[in-house]
Amino acid sequence: MAEAQAVTSGRIQKIGGIFGRFGLASLSSAVVSVSHLLVQLFSIHHLGASGIGVLAFLLVIIQFGYSLSNALVSTPYTIAVNQEEEIAAGAHDFFFPVNLLLCLSQGLTCAAIAWVMASPAAALVFGIAGTLSLVRWFGRSNAYAHHAPMRAAKSDFAYAATILIGLLVASRTGADLAGIGAIIALAGLVGMLCFGTAYLRRHVAMRPVRALRRYRAVWKEQSAWTLLGVLSTEATSNAHSYAVTLLAGPAAFAPIAVGMLFFRPVNVCITALTQLERPRMTRAVARGDGRAAIQSERIFMGALVMLWLATCVLAAIVLYAFPGLILKPTLDHRLVATAVILCALLSLVQCIQTPMSVLTQARKAFRPLAAQSMRSCVVGIVAVTALTLTVAPVFSIAGVVFSQIVMMLGIWRLDRHWRRQQKAEG
Repeated sequence: MAEAQAVTSGRIQKIGGIFGRFGLASLSSAVVSVSHLLVQLFSIHHLGASGIGVLAFLLVIIQFGYSLSNALVSTPYTIAVNQEEEIAAGAHDFFFPVNLLLCLSQGLTCAAIAWVMASPAAALVFGIAGTLSLVRWFGRSNAYAHHAPMRAAKSDFAYAATILIGLLVASRTGADLAGIGAIIALAGLVGMLCFGTAYLRRHVAMRPVRALRRYRAVWKEQSAWTLLGVLSTEATSNAHSYAVTLLAGPAAFAPIAVGMLFFRPVNVCITALTQLERPRMTRAVARGDGRAAIQSERIFMGALVMLWLATCVLAAIVLYAFPGLILKPTLDHRLVATAVILCALLSLVQCIQTPMSVLTQARKAFRPLAAQSMRSCVVGIVAVTALTLTVAPVFSIAGVVFSQIVMMLGIWRLDRHWRRQQKAEG
């Protein structure tokens, strides 16, 4: 009896430890995700089908900016500050001006897209929103890299609270696409300021040319390969977004946007928990502790799958019991249900794949990881384009699912090979 109680107590403590480890990051990311959910629900009830599609497409672009930040600055910065026990003051300051250049590029991209697809007013606010989103994102990465998740959580809560207040005001006064963009831009500003003026000053403390010169070694060793992987992964995972919007128009993307809406919380948490676990895995690999790195991978994957299951249950309840919350008469309910099912499959594959990918990055296997991503990209682009041109656009998501399975299996083989090496050396 005593032994059974001890085992039960140990399991409870283990589960409690997992929730404690991921709790703050998951909660703050979930709050941000809920705020984005409210933004899109607001757009569904206040914008036409074209406006819904344009907003969803711009949010995809901003999300792509997060991926670029991870590839070019966030991941290399995290690895750099966690693979060394002692770090010289200012040794990694060059990452900040490089990040500023990336932020400005993101802002110009968002502005150009909004100008072409919407209006000059939307271009202005989404340009600002795109810039501030990446300044805030790297602030979160900086906090996680230095094992200070509370700073990142404060920014997330401030960001979400600002969006909530903005939507409450807009619900009384009304808002178009530009007004929604202004709310997102203001939230980005408030969330960015949570990291303090010292963080912001580091972006201009070094001349860009000097920063790029020091960044060159990082580019050759890591960023070139991670960028290639991100670009191919983006082309794969969001191929349906680009193909449907460009080939069939923003209105045809609206059902897909609603389907993606349900699993945006999972995507946000995947990204946030990646920032939390990458430093842990990097330190374990740097110490030569393969067992700890593998254990971190398993716990990470388990947490993501649990989150995915909870999201599926919530999606089913909302879709079948309270469809009026997210659906409007102009949207085909069957197409939306199909999109939700396909997005659920895509999200599950990403939940399984991400922890293996993060561990592969932690051990600096950037080149083989990029090769797997390129292979998946070719499959994805061909499959999505063919499906978009031959069947209903919503089925283009199936092409993304297939390509992501190809990539997941490739990363799994890399992961298995490394594990066998660990066992042989151990």
